[in-house]
Amino acid sequence: MILTVISLDTYHNVVSGANYAVFNFRDSRRRSSDTDLAYDDLASYAYSDTVAFYEVDVGDQKHISDFAKVERPTLILYKDGKEVERYSKPLPRQLEYLVSRALCGLTEIGGRF
Repeated sequence: MILTVISLDTYHNVVSGANYAVFNFRDSRRRSSDTDLAYDDLASYAYSDTVAFYEVDVGDQKHISDFAKVERPTLILYKDGKEVERYSKPLPRQLEYLVSRALCGLTEIGGRF
């Protein structure tokens, strides 16, 4: 399940939580990318007690994307109030990597695609 974040307070509450939070900053005015489709698919079955999926529209929720320093489609993984990993203009395999690492409980994510 994907939760849409439309307020900065909600964003702060989610990011500061103890669980992993995967954010998909997408632009609803553009056609869905392969990563958006993969995100929707992964969120439908990979949700657990430790990983939750969120989306923010970079066009409509500019106050949130500005705070997160996001200007274009971006995936960000947060844990314990810290940004763990970020991919700008992400590929589906980067999304799969983020989610699999979070599901395994690994907070130190290294390596880049």
